[in-house]
Amino acid sequence: MSKTNNDNPEPKFTAWSDSVERRLRRGIVILAVLLCLSQLVLQFPAARYWLTTTDESEGVPFPGIAP
Repeated sequence: MSKTNNDNPEPKFTAWSDSVERRLRRGIVILAVLLCLSQLVLQFPAARYWLTTTDESEGVPFPGIAP
């Protein structure tokens, strides 16, 4: 019995896995960029004041360091 090309699922799987891999790669890049941007925004005291409440819970700040 000889198999025809229609019976071979390998090309379909390869195409599907390539599209999934592309989506995963794009998602990882987007998440890495968002992580970097969020860390950059937290470097500014005004943004940190609006985004987090941790600074208020940390106790007495060191002298000479702006809150």
